[in-house]
Amino acid sequence: MSRNVLYIVSTLRKSGVTSQLYNILDHLHREFVPFILTLSPEGEDTDYERFAQLDAMFYSLGLSRFGGAIRGPFRLRSAVEEVDPDVVHTLGIRADTLSAYLLPEYDRVTTIQNHPYKDYPTRYGERRGTAMAWTHVHTFRRIDRPVACSETVHEQLSEYSVEAETIQNGVDCERYQPVSPAQRRRLRDGLDLPTDEPVIVFTGSLIPRKDPLTAIRGFLGSDVEGSTLVFLGDGPLRAECESIASSTDSIRFEGWVDSVKEYLGAADYFLASSRAEGLPNAVMEALATGLPVCLSDIGPHEEILQYDFRAGELFAAGDETELATVLDELLATDVNDRSEAAVGIARDWLSARSMSEEYQRLYSEIIC
Repeated sequence: MSRNVLYIVSTLRKSGVTSQLYNILDHLHREFVPFILTLSPEGEDTDYERFAQLDAMFYSLGLSRFGGAIRGPFRLRSAVEEVDPDVVHTLGIRADTLSAYLLPEYDRVTTIQNHPYKDYPTRYGERRGTAMAWTHVHTFRRIDRPVACSETVHEQLSEYSVEAETIQNGVDCERYQPVSPAQRRRLRDGLDLPTDEPVIVFTGSLIPRKDPLTAIRGFLGSDVEGSTLVFLGDGPLRAECESIASSTDSIRFEGWVDSVKEYLGAADYFLASSRAEGLPNAVMEALATGLPVCLSDIGPHEEILQYDFRAGELFAAGDETELATVLDELLATDVNDRSEAAVGIARDWLSARSMSEEYQRLYSEIIC
């Protein structure tokens, strides 16, 4: 007997949350019939075309954020009643809030991808972000089965009396794979990267939470001569980042690109200096591609590397001096052994398939 699962998100904008939703759906067994309900119209950076290849039904309420407060409740309930879901699964603060307060008669799941009190104030400003964090945490308590994307987030939320379970995020190991030396050379030629020197990639927004300034200063303080550090992303810190890096030609800022997969394939190493994360897609994608990683010692990064510490090195978050030392150590060790360990973490512990199956077990438990 098939069961209807309704996924509610704000939009299918390209993001880590959207990628995790895709990973769940891509491995969904036929006993579950997926429906996707978006709250607002898609923008230019939508991932809709990729989702359209999946066997799912799509609905959109087409609401603006202002219109959602006025017309949203009626339209939402009408759409949900039409689907008649066995499980409602929401992702994001807007969808979670609507589910928590308007759909109490349904069995509801939410995936929690961050620590709201660490994420929202840096993203939206202290006052607004703190208010949003308070709202979201209280919303989690009203949803039947809140799921944390990492053990770290689970432990953090328990401090706010949110009784969540943990299903770790996963990475698509079919999409992200190691490349051959010949493929790497071709990718470097196409991306205008150095042919024979180490290439280090940093992906993500140039914002305080991602701390790109420490990444730049640590790289500049290291002895990895001839190497190149490539930033894929943009944000309010870009001008300051470019100013600090102006003394060298070894740091490149590519902005937002659609070719992250190609840059990972062309690279030798991956760097993440974040102050806070959920369980970062970028790190898992790098590992699946076979890149040894240099990571700040925050909980989610430690959680990933604990499966096999050969895959990378940790440095104290915000400590550019220690980062410089760790970069030197990482680039001086056997890359093949580290690459094998990196792929093993993604394949054996953090695959998208395994994550999807965990959610499907949760759905079955709820329905039964």
